[in-house]
Order: sequence, then C-alpha cells, then structure tokens
Amino acid sequence: MESLSNISVFNEEQLKALYKKGIKDVQDLLYYFPRKYVDRSQLLDLKTSRVGDVVTFIGIVSGNEVKYGKKRRLIVTCLTQDVKIELIFFQAIPYYQKLLKPDIHAAFSGKIDMFHGSINILHPEVEILSGDELMHMGKIIPIYRITDGMRNNFLTNRIIRSAVRKTLDLYSSRIVDYLLPHDLIKNNLMTLDAALENIHFPKEMQDVENSRRRLAFDELLIFAVIMYEKKIKRRSLKKSQPLNITKKKEWASIIQQNLPFKLTFDQEKAISTLHELAYKPYPFGALLQGDVGSGKTLVALLCALEYLEEGIQVAVMAPTEILARQHYLNFINYISDLPFLQMDLLTGSEKASEKKAKLDRIKRGDTLFIIGTHALIQEKTEFASLGLVIIDEQHRFGVEQRDTLRGKGIMPDLLAMSATPIPRSLTLTLYGDLESIILSEKPPGRMPIDTRLFNEEDLPNLYRGIKKYVDMGRQAYIVYPLIEESEKITWASVMTDYHYLEQEIFQGYRLGLLHGKLSSEEKDRAMEKFKQGVIQILVTTTVVEVGVDVPNATVMMIRNAEKFGLSQLHQLRGRVGRGQHQSFCIMVKSDRITSEGEERLKSMVESEDGFYLAQKDFEIRGSGELLNTRQSGISEFKIADLRYHSELAVMAHNMVEDKIELRQKIMSMKNWKSLIKKGFILFDN
Repeated sequence: MESLSNISVFNEEQLKALYKKGIKDVQDLLYYFPRKYVDRSQLLDLKTSRVGDVVTFIGIVSGNEVKYGKKRRLIVTCLTQDVKIELIFFQAIPYYQKLLKPDIHAAFSGKIDMFHGSINILHPEVEILSGDELMHMGKIIPIYRITDGMRNNFLTNRIIRSAVRKTLDLYSSRIVDYLLPHDLIKNNLMTLDAALENIHFPKEMQDVENSRRRLAFDELLIFAVIMYEKKIKRRSLKKSQPLNITKKKEWASIIQQNLPFKLTFDQEKAISTLHELAYKPYPFGALLQGDVGSGKTLVALLCALEYLEEGIQVAVMAPTEILARQHYLNFINYISDLPFLQMDLLTGSEKASEKKAKLDRIKRGDTLFIIGTHALIQEKTEFASLGLVIIDEQHRFGVEQRDTLRGKGIMPDLLAMSATPIPRSLTLTLYGDLESIILSEKPPGRMPIDTRLFNEEDLPNLYRGIKKYVDMGRQAYIVYPLIEESEKITWASVMTDYHYLEQEIFQGYRLGLLHGKLSSEEKDRAMEKFKQGVIQILVTTTVVEVGVDVPNATVMMIRNAEKFGLSQLHQLRGRVGRGQHQSFCIMVKSDRITSEGEERLKSMVESEDGFYLAQKDFEIRGSGELLNTRQSGISEFKIADLRYHSELAVMAHNMVEDKIELRQKIMSMKNWKSLIKKGFILFDN
C-alpha cells in the first residue's frame, strides 16, 4: 500500500504521530473519517441566538490570558458582529494559547452560555482562517479527531484536510469499485470513489448520509463474507458421531404423545428443521430464538433425544446453577416415560467425591445426558462421545467458552438458544454462520400478562394490591435497578427499601432478598425458598431476569422502570404468567422520566411481542444492551451502525449468498479479513 510520505504534507514527527494513531498508509488516511462537520454555509446571527444554541461564527481574536482559580483555564477574547465573546479552554492550554494570538481570524463552533453577563463558549471547535481557507467560508468543513499526540506535533484539522484532499486527487482515479454498475443502481449505492470524496468533502449534508450508506455496506459485506466462510468451512468437516438415518427412533414420539398439550406450529417446524440438520454429514450450527415462554427447552430436548437414543452424549450448558438445576428437573419430568437414561447435573458447588463420581461416569460414557454450568468446560471434564452441545442463554457466554465446550468432542453439533429476541439484521451480522430458527408462538392456554404503568405516588395502592394477591396464596417479585443507594443516581435501591418494606409495608409477610453481591449459594438458597413458597415476596435486582420458573408468582413490580431497556423489561415480565392464574406486570416510573422513556414504557404496555420490543430497543439503545457483542467484531465497525443500516445488513447477506463471483473476488484478496478493521478499498496496480 502507498506510503503517507508520498503525500509530502507531513514531516517525520507528524508521520510518527499518525502511525501511533493507526494511520500507516494512504488507505488508512482515507478511512480516517471526520467525527463531525461544521456547516459554514449556515452561519448564524449571534444577536438572535440564545443560550444553549450551537452556533458557528467568524471572529477576530483580541487577546488571551491564562487565569487561575479552582482550575487553570485559558480565556480567549474575540470579536464578531460587534459582540465580545469569551472562549474558555481547560485542556491543551499551551496549544490554544499559541494558536489563538491577537488579530487571528478564525471560525468557531460551540454552544453559547452566559457567565457574569458575558457570552462564553466552552472548548469551541477552532479553525484558523487565512489565505485559501477564507475560500471555505460558505462550505461544509470536516472536523477530525485530533489526539494529544497529534496536537503536540501540530497536526491540525487544516493539515489533515489538506492531506486527504491531496490523497484523493492523487488516488481517486485508481480506486477500483468491486461492485458492478447494475448492483450500485439496484441498491441505490454510491460508487466507492464518490463515497470517499463526499465523506470528506461534502457539498451538502445529504452527501454525508449517502456516503455513510455506501461505506457501511462495504463493512457489512466483508462481515457477511466472513460469516459465509465459517459456514462453508463447517460444511467441509465431518462429524465424529454421525446419526444412523436407518435406525428407527421412538423416544421423541413417546414424549410428544404423553404431553398434556399440543406443540405449536413453530415448535413442530423447529424440531423438523433440527432433525434434518442432525442427519447432515457435517456438524451443524443453529441459533434457536424464542420469545419468553415459547417452549425452547422442550424443542431442545426433542432434538437431543435423537442423539441420546443412539448412545451419543449431549451436553447442555446454562449460565447459572439455578437455571441448570431447573433444566435438570424439567428434563427428568419429561423423560420419566422413557427407558432408563442416565442423566447428571454438573455444577461448581458439589462435594468433591460426588463431582468425581459424575466426571468418571461422563468420561466412561455411562452418563449420556449432562446438564451443567461452566463446570462443563473445566479441564477435568472429559466426554466419551459428545455429539451435541446445547448452549442456553448463549449471549451470556463468550466465544471462547462456547468453543471450549465444543472442543470436548470431535466436531459435535451446536444448538445455541436465546430467550432474548435478536433483530434480524443483528442475527445475520453476528450469527450469519448459524441456521436461524425462530419460535414466536406461545403454547396455547397462556393468558396475556396484564401490564400497567404507574407513578411513584401510586405505591401505597400498589402495595395493597400485592398484599391482596399474596393473601390469595400467590407470590410477587419487586425488582429494583440498584443494589445500594447512590449519591449520584437517584434511583430506588434494594438495600435502602428492603428493611422498610419488611418492617413497615409487609409486616407479617415472608420477604426474601436477592442481588448480585450475594454468593452463588445465597442466591440459590433465596430462589429455592421462593420456588418452594417459603418466601412470598422476593425483593431483588435483575439477577432474577433469567432464572427459575415459579408458576405461583403472578405479580412483577418493577421500580424505576424507565432505567431498564425494553428487552430487559420483557424478560422480567416473563418471570410471571407461567401458571394458571392471571398475572400482572406493574411498572413504576419516577417523576423524572423523559418523554422518550415514557414512549418506551408505553410500548411495553401495548405489546407482548418480544421480537417487536427487541427491534425497538435496538433502535434506541444499540446492540450492546441486547447482547454481548464485544467478541463478535461488531464493535470494530468504523461507520456501520445496524440501528440505521439494518437493511444494508440484509442486503449484504443476500448478495454474499447469491453472487459467487463477488464472493470469490473478495476471498481471493490478500489479507481480506483485515479489511473489516482497515476499511474496504481496492487500488489498481
């Protein structure tokens, strides 16, 4: 790749500073996108502006002075439109003191404030105007992120702009677009050279959006190819424990015939898909997404039985001991009508002798069905014939943990499950190498959960309502966003309210406490007591979000509901409504709720569709709130944001699947996987 020294704009020290920033060649420079833009074509009149307005204006520096007080600061005085403005700098004082000398003309952008009757702006964007720069008075100016290391070597926005301009002039004719004109027109995409030109030097702000769209598509396309390659690589492998397609299976049929309910259409379709995948010669990977209460566990069991009936081991890994134990008990209940099937629960809290006996049985192959926690991936855990790995709440595990469990067998199949619905664009991007299976229906007979929104002033009446249902023999959750009271955050907290609730509000009732600072044993003990009915009202944080199935719990109260994401609220709501009685989700909002927060909570009242709420949550809060994306590579996108580019993710996925020539062209490029970090650009020779 062409060296930055060819641009002849930077000195040696500046090149070193750029190198430390990761800008090592002309490609890196072209993909060093502006962090924002100053629209000098829309200069505002300061005389009509108000406090809080963000303005851009041209001024002449009349003086600067360093002052001392609680904190050292530089005050630069400038004049514009016969108005005196003070520019305040708390950082990089020597740099700005040298830059903003008297009689300097500059463009300033920032938020207007007032202090002691004077107009001031804190840390405005600064652009010195002289010579050719005066020609940019009516243009949109890109503003780049200038770090201290760059600033110390006098790398200004003007120098970066000049270098980018020169690079584009030298190399734009050599940029080869890997997309055909037909595809560009069909998908409303800019050419690559036009996108790079307009992201740096737009004529209007719409140019920026059009450029971002094209460049975001490039990133998503590379990611789609990576996912496709992983899928193809898996299909080239051969599993060590193939199922015998000629051998008749009966166990799954026995269980289905004895169920007290009929499987939903989605469940039957999912089971059929998984059975078809199970008999493939290569190890499959599938993501089973199901809304709260959609019956994922039963689908997973009916898939597992295909392996177990042939004497092939199946491992189910859950994120907590509570959930692992619940799966274990549910599975025992389901398989009670089958011939003897050895099943073990493997966790970290067992006695050494008991654990050793289980590990021996698993290693010999005596135990076929193993349910556990992280204990499954410990070094001492060895399997005789692991053929299927089931990961529950898969987003709570890292990539390495999932791979470690799969590594306990030789090319076993993988079924990942998620009770947190994931928007389609995110599924294609993060899990494009997996077969996506969705359960959106709930089993028949489940009553809708009565979801309502209240103010804090309604709490006395709400507490009386909880007493009413507890007196009827029901149980209730009260969920808080914080464990302890905070001076900085005015949210309700478990520790602050627990004793008040126990001694003042619910005297004579049996309360329990559950939060993240308790030990695993204490958490398990609290949940077990709640499940057994010993605890009537569980005061808790979100550690109860994914956990034990308590059919007798019919009331879920959530304090400061506006502090939770929609997906999290939906998960909490899913803790009730699992029995035969009407259940309620009571969301209590504070009087400090924003209009946006109010709208989100109204969405919860209006809908029980987890996929709809997940999409809405994703659009508001982004992917990090939905699932752990750090290890996926998605956090490394420079410009793509799936909240705004969701249709591009689908487009990229479809293009990779359909266009063999395009896929081969990308995969034949040298170090093509690194393009996800460097950007996507092709130069001719």
